[in-house]
Amino acid sequence: MRTPAAALAGTDLRISLPLTRSLLNEVLAARPPDTPVQQLLIDPESGNRFRVHLTAHAPVVGSVTRRITFVPGPAVAFPDQPWLRFDIVDGLGFLDRSLISLLQGQIEARLPQGVELTSKYLRLHVPALLTHLGYQQLVPLIRELDLHSEANRLILQLHLKTD
Repeated sequence: MRTPAAALAGTDLRISLPLTRSLLNEVLAARPPDTPVQQLLIDPESGNRFRVHLTAHAPVVGSVTRRITFVPGPAVAFPDQPWLRFDIVDGLGFLDRSLISLLQGQIEARLPQGVELTSKYLRLHVPALLTHLGYQQLVPLIRELDLHSEANRLILQLHLKTD
């Protein structure tokens, strides 16, 4: 579908989609084999937090395993605020933060377009990431995107609308 807005004219759709831990981890297991990430699991928790279990090959230090707790930020509102942000609240020590800061350029070179990682947060530029994945036609339809968690589920809330 080359022009989803035309095909979906008049659409005003709000979706609340619960994504279970097992589904999320099945999707993550299908990542490309050439990434430095050896293991990646998501564990949604109550209280709007989720833990990421990560084992990756890091420059200089070799294999690194961390359990990082994230808290989702505010909803993404298009086109004004296209960044989906996740604050890192636990799991990185002083050395981890220093290493991330030191290797920021190398980290950015390995991440997909639209993904930004610092020692304090992970941000996803939703339009850039969708375009990178081949879904640029959907970008103009997205009005709002929000993500929060409860025990064993991430809840994706999405508002799609055509003019």
